Amino acid sequence: MINLKSLRDKKIGVLGLEKTGLSVVKAVEKAGGLLICWDDDKEKRDNLENNGVTVRDLNDKNLMRELDLLVVSPGIPHLYPKPHPIVTLAYKLNIKVDNDIGLFFSNHVEEEYKTFNIPPKIIAITGSNGKSTATALAGHIFSKLFRDVEIGGNIGKPVLELSPPDEGSIRILELSSYQIELAKCLAPNIGAFINFSSDHLKRHGGLGGYFYAKARLFLENLIDMSVISIDTAEGLFLYRRLNDTENKIIAISTKVELKDYLWGVALRGYFITEWKKGKQVSSFDLRRLDNNLMVLRETLLVVYALARTLGIAPKNIFSNFAGFKPLAHRNQKVDVIDGVVFVNDSKATNVDATSHALKTHKNVHLILGGQAKDNNFYQLKNNMENVSRIYLIGEAAALIEKSFVGHEIEQCDTLKKAVDRAVSNATEGDTILFSPACASFDQYLNFEERGKHFVSLVKEYRKNII
Repeated sequence: MINLKSLRDKKIGVLGLEKTGLSVVKAVEKAGGLLICWDDDKEKRDNLENNGVTVRDLNDKNLMRELDLLVVSPGIPHLYPKPHPIVTLAYKLNIKVDNDIGLFFSNHVEEEYKTFNIPPKIIAITGSNGKSTATALAGHIFSKLFRDVEIGGNIGKPVLELSPPDEGSIRILELSSYQIELAKCLAPNIGAFINFSSDHLKRHGGLGGYFYAKARLFLENLIDMSVISIDTAEGLFLYRRLNDTENKIIAISTKVELKDYLWGVALRGYFITEWKKGKQVSSFDLRRLDNNLMVLRETLLVVYALARTLGIAPKNIFSNFAGFKPLAHRNQKVDVIDGVVFVNDSKATNVDATSHALKTHKNVHLILGGQAKDNNFYQLKNNMENVSRIYLIGEAAALIEKSFVGHEIEQCDTLKKAVDRAVSNATEGDTILFSPACASFDQYLNFEERGKHFVSLVKEYRKNII
């Protein structure tokens, strides 16, 4: 666990007692800080109080005035769509507000690494889709090449539960917009902006606020190296802004060759090609890799570029992709039954993620729906050529249907009914793709629970046909 020495004898308020909040509690206790904790959920308060931690209502002005710092969990809004009243009170009383990400980077900046021959490096990965897979794949490869590699943040362990970096250590963090937007300090050595599309608009007050939350990682501190996708207007803007600084940048793209860029890595078809100062320095045919990696081509592009920022030779990058297992709920092949492929892509909570999945499958029976984040389902039309039939579930079903007049559509309400109907219509060579393009909260606790339900339905179907 990270030792937050600067919090010793300080009084720290912790708002939100889920996984991240509990990691803050542990870190503050280890540092010798004084804790006052709160969560709007009485069960979470009771669980913590039973473990001997002080739990008191931080809506109390007098109590809030005692705090040196309020640490807020990422799921709690501090501005949009409406700030939590305890955060508002902290602002009014001029109490410092931060989150676990800010505390992690502050500690990293304050640590003395002068005695190390090889200082540790912190890599931060953000974007709208594919962050978790990119983080996991980078961890898979780098752990084969470096002595001490850990991943965390929005995947796996909260950042404060990572081991303190040692000489030559590498820490790879997946960072969401929720985590970046509030962090007081953002100081990775290497940052990656891997893509951008509409998401979390209510939380950030619109698309501009969402982009700003991502861009803070790069614009508010000088990073040694950045990997920037220029395939969107936002990414290209960010690249141009950084190009005027001392920041070294690798531009990445699935659309542009990049030979005119100072340093670029492009994905064209199945080839990853690296350019430096107008000269091609490397090219690799991804079809030489395991077939299971083919659906991860854009992720391979990101991780290749990150590996190059660390000076890893191209041949050592590609030779270490082997053995990586794709994460659950992300374009995950669940089973093949009677020639029909079942794919769980429950993590596709926005239109762009579903568009990506549609590019990798043919003869698709597509299950869509849930809680809409935006009314932009029409953007899927450009990727519907491989879709045979659409099955709609959840509260967004009627809204989605309006975007697909003329398509074969069935209103199913529940995921079970959608799977049953898709199974009855699919034939050998077809794919039943659950890629909802929506959040899960209308019918499920989270996308993981939703994905597990899909997997259980597939298992039940297999059991019943035997």
